[in-house]
Amino acid sequence: MVTVTAASPAAPSLFPLYPSCGTDTSQDPIALGCLAKDFLPETIDFAWSDNKNDSIANGIKKFTPILNTAGTYITTTQLSVPASKSHEIFYCTATYPTGKGTIKVPPTPPCSGESSMTIRPPARDQFLEPNKTSTIICSVKKLCSQTVTLKWLKEGVEVSSGIHTVGPVSSGPNGYTLLSELTVSETDWDNDRVYSCKVESKNFSDIRNTSKSFECGSDCSSPEIGALLIPPNFADIYIRKSAILTCRVINMQSTEGLNVIWTKEDGKELKTSIGDRKVQSNGLFSVDATTSVCADEWERGDKYTCKVAHPELIFPLKNTLTKEPVTNSHAPSVYIFPPPSEQLALREAATVTCLVKGFNPPDLFIKWLSNGEELNASKYINTEPILESSQPPLYFAYSTLNINEQEWNAGNTYTCLVGHEKLPLQVTQRTVDKSTVYLDGFVDAEEEDFYNLWTTASTFIILFLLSLFYSTTVTLIKVK
Repeated sequence: MVTVTAASPAAPSLFPLYPSCGTDTSQDPIALGCLAKDFLPETIDFAWSDNKNDSIANGIKKFTPILNTAGTYITTTQLSVPASKSHEIFYCTATYPTGKGTIKVPPTPPCSGESSMTIRPPARDQFLEPNKTSTIICSVKKLCSQTVTLKWLKEGVEVSSGIHTVGPVSSGPNGYTLLSELTVSETDWDNDRVYSCKVESKNFSDIRNTSKSFECGSDCSSPEIGALLIPPNFADIYIRKSAILTCRVINMQSTEGLNVIWTKEDGKELKTSIGDRKVQSNGLFSVDATTSVCADEWERGDKYTCKVAHPELIFPLKNTLTKEPVTNSHAPSVYIFPPPSEQLALREAATVTCLVKGFNPPDLFIKWLSNGEELNASKYINTEPILESSQPPLYFAYSTLNINEQEWNAGNTYTCLVGHEKLPLQVTQRTVDKSTVYLDGFVDAEEEDFYNLWTTASTFIILFLLSLFYSTTVTLIKVK
């Protein structure tokens, strides 16, 4: 067989192959290796020698070179040595048409660095699953032996179930890695049970503990349960013609036994929907309880009460929500701007901008329409209202709609729809397209030319009248 390749002749790169860190040197014999790669042509020969530079003739295996995808060759050679020589250094020499190279191959490399062990507490969001369990993770790195014993303890007593262990797995020169998981229940974790991971191996022995109080430090007192009342936003009121009231219960260790009811001013209970629990940044839970009321009732200032009952509360929480009157209210001014000509010149994208300013209260909504059809909110970006004046309090916001240059040049119309409670009809809009921008520019230029022409004509008319008046006066004087 003849192999044809476009690659240029190249010397091999040599790499030592040796047992993983911590290999039991009592095994006899020990296998060492030498890897040669990226060489061309395929002609190569190997020789082994000991630390006294004496050639070794026995225990050597050579393998046929293999052509790789790069058009060069790769091969290995293996040397078997007695376990009694595990402390010695051996040398592998590769001879090829353009020269030769030698590398040092240690039979049992020492572990690099000290073994380390960590334990990670359960992830709080895993307790949200139906089975209400989570996992504690114990890991050990840079072990120098595959012979290892791992035990899980709960309150000092060995655990035999709910354990999943992987390894020890070889990490090459970094020894072995061991990973184990223990499944724990939310109840046991909240009851501050102490869990321990105990590992014993050659030249390593350690134990790590974890519990809820241990993870939160010396001050493990939880914040008190609270209820935050969130008023409806203007978009919901305008679009749905109803007001959504939200009562957010926070800082709960558990949601078991939680009961939330919204009531009207006369004590009549409202239909209350309780959402799924969510994990807060402090590891505790929160839940949103919502109800829907008529927009007119909300606007006229009716009062609504959220009542929260929970096993951890001595007395139920009661908070009242009503629409707060706004002083110095002001309707917004809306401006729409076409894509900048510099951006259109790149023929890549076009950004239409809507500026809304001078409004109070800050609650409003901004939507975009294309050819009269509402666009998905993912196509544009709205800023939060920003204070532009404190006396009186006025806000501004803007929205950018991102389209491609072809859509703009196709003549599509883009409308910025703004909703605010102080607008005459609670909503207003501004529209722009390529043709209106062009016509606006044409009219402006035409008006400017007309103004310049009229100015010139006026000057000539005035001069003509003055000249005529002067001529008439001189003639009358001469006649007299």
